Amino acid sequence: MRQNPKYFVALLTAMLASVAPIAAEGDILVAALETEATVAPRAPESKLVNLPPLSFELRAAYKCRGEPMSLTVSVADTYRTLGAEDLAGQRATELTLTVPPQQLPLAADSRFCIAGDTDATDRMLVPGLVMVHASLRCADAEGTSIHYASAPLKARLVCVREPDPPQDDSASSLER
Repeated sequence: MRQNPKYFVALLTAMLASVAPIAAEGDILVAALETEATVAPRAPESKLVNLPPLSFELRAAYKCRGEPMSLTVSVADTYRTLGAEDLAGQRATELTLTVPPQQLPLAADSRFCIAGDTDATDRMLVPGLVMVHASLRCADAEGTSIHYASAPLKARLVCVREPDPPQDDSASSLER
């Protein structure tokens, strides 16, 4: 279930209001919505769940003394850098980073998404699966400053099982 982006903006605004006042020289705050991914059932002997690529919807709110020169946001080895022209006149930006499975840890849970096990759990929340990091470079007449922020990211994994094959009614029709 995806959350409403307006809710996300309101939540981030509330978070900003609840923290100490933003420093005079500059500051940055980064937040993300919980992401959801589907996974296939794993073999009963396997203890780990291989993850698909995960897309994280991110928002960075920032303040500079002077002008923002660049903002780099990264998750694992995936990153995106926005330049001064992308940041001019704004106090926040939203972006999506899609992280390939090779950069993600394997999720482990002994009762999640096991092939042939109908008692296995089909939904799992993995808080802090990876971290998002942001760095903001600001410049004014006095020089350049760099500000950092990090936040843990949540992923909800949903096991998608193949539907059971239809039952063969030929035996019951012979009994009639």
